[in-house]
Amino acid sequence: MKKSILTIAFILLLASGVKAQNNNQLSLQISLNQIELGYQHSLFSDKLWGEAFAGTGNQDINGRFDDLLAGVRVGYIFFAKKRDLIGLQTSFGIYFPNNDYYSVVTPVIGAGIRYSRSIGKSNHHNLLVNAGYQYGKRDYKQDYSSETLNVTTIGTFKIAPLYFSLGYGFNF
Repeated sequence: MKKSILTIAFILLLASGVKAQNNNQLSLQISLNQIELGYQHSLFSDKLWGEAFAGTGNQDINGRFDDLLAGVRVGYIFFAKKRDLIGLQTSFGIYFPNNDYYSVVTPVIGAGIRYSRSIGKSNHHNLLVNAGYQYGKRDYKQDYSSETLNVTTIGTFKIAPLYFSLGYGFNF
């Protein structure tokens, strides 16, 4: 019985791979606070998709694009025309600030809307526009010490709550 279930699952996986040839997308998205590279794939249907992303950000005190971020997104397309797609998305990720003053790994959740416009005759190129809300907040401690004094302060690292990004996607 287990062998039959594994064989059927393997055949379904191969069949979904044949269908998925045009359901993959590599994307590069740029906003004021981060730059992301993502891989998107359709899940279960053409309207539901998942994306894994990684990138750099500048939301800590030094203001340089040296922070790291990674996460996943799940989206649902609720409006589709020949070249235009509009969908809702949720994201779950981790933000790693990089500076000399504190180190705090911050979980980030978000929700937003994505607009995608196919450009070119082959429909392999997309213009992406994302907007939404994200939440990430974490308290941290900083220790200062000298020969005569030890001081500990508590601070809070916050992610910018509103985001807007433009991007390019390549479908394959």
